[in-house]
Amino acid sequence: MSEPVSNSLHKEFELERMILFSDAVFAIAITLLIIEIKFPDLPENYKISLDLFKMFKHTLIEFTAFILSFFFIGMSWARHLKMFRYLRTYDNGVIFRNLLSLMFIVAFPFFATGLTHIKPYFMFPLVIYLGNILLIAVSNFLLAHYIFKHKPSLNIPGHEPEKKYIYLQSAVFAIAIGISFSAILITGLLTGFDYENMTFSIYLLPLILFFLRRRIKKYKPPPHPLSAQPI
Repeated sequence: MSEPVSNSLHKEFELERMILFSDAVFAIAITLLIIEIKFPDLPENYKISLDLFKMFKHTLIEFTAFILSFFFIGMSWARHLKMFRYLRTYDNGVIFRNLLSLMFIVAFPFFATGLTHIKPYFMFPLVIYLGNILLIAVSNFLLAHYIFKHKPSLNIPGHEPEKKYIYLQSAVFAIAIGISFSAILITGLLTGFDYENMTFSIYLLPLILFFLRRRIKKYKPPPHPLSAQPI
């Protein structure tokens, strides 16, 4: 086997190791989300009454935080999968930006536990939670920018429409989270993080995300054979 071919195969093996490591981090983060949720202790001879919801209230809040966090982690994994699909090699820049993104992913379980401490008069844990999502979105965008704009030589040749759309998706999500986080943080600082005064800013994210996604929908390419290979 010639030396260039050997080096190429070695690079592919190392890139695969990076992808497997990333997948493991995503899987561990999701596992840690659910592992701390426990079924509430019920007293002996307990009869169903109006107190049932009260007993399960904390568990329901924990499970809601799990579902929300699972959605964001899953969405980040899907975006990561799409980006790395077009990589043929890597460099230190890819490694650093990938690790930066994974650092915030693995911190998700910690910030998710803060959602259980939210009160109508104290929404600050939501701000911290959204701040972590913003850091994930920004680091994901930095990775996409590096792969597709700064170092296109790292990519598989061709597939430009697909690469552009993935890049735009990363940019749109980072912008939407950034605007929403700023609005929630400013409103919270001015109102003492009270829910009634922060209602509009809290529901701003889906509105902005919906608007921006519609703006880039025209750039969505048709399904490419690379993304729909038969098993």
